[in-house]
Amino acid sequence: MNRRSALSILALGAASSVGLSGCGFALRQPPKLAFSRIQLTGFAPNSPLAAELARSLENAGVTVVDRVAPASASASGMLLKPDPDVVVLKALSDRREQVASTKTSYSQVRELTLRTRFSFQLSRSGGGEIIAPTELLLSRDLTYNEADALAKQDETAALHKAMQSDIVQQVMRRLAAVRAEQLAVPADAVQAPALASSTPR
Repeated sequence: MNRRSALSILALGAASSVGLSGCGFALRQPPKLAFSRIQLTGFAPNSPLAAELARSLENAGVTVVDRVAPASASASGMLLKPDPDVVVLKALSDRREQVASTKTSYSQVRELTLRTRFSFQLSRSGGGEIIAPTELLLSRDLTYNEADALAKQDETAALHKAMQSDIVQQVMRRLAAVRAEQLAVPADAVQAPALASSTPR
């Protein structure tokens, strides 16, 4: 390849980049979240949705912790405030469903309805709701043929995986909407110093 050809290729690549940016194309960037650490609770062991959600959170710069340290008392007897940068996302429901939506007169399944259902709530580490219990439900219809059952199993798994990824993105958008002031611990969450007990007269 001579020098003129190489320069032409470089110029074409630069022009393509400019064209893509000019038409509004951009790689999807992870959302900016107001908190820096999160605990995921309530999920079944080895939940694929929890694993994908954890990856998305880590890509957004959030640390997924195993547990949240409880509030502790200081030497003066004051209860130390919980860390406002730690939130707890609790899974209330995480289910995949499959129902026969259409059958023949001989009770042979001809169409399936697949559903992925996830409900959750978000709270501060020291208690206090940030996002009220929220349910996300996606469904897809799938034609079914008993003669091609194995291929339909693969298609079913692929559809559930796509719905799972969609739900993770919906959760991330809701987490991105959380504002820093929502993470602040209310003043009444901090106890007053413990008073010395006195002997009744």
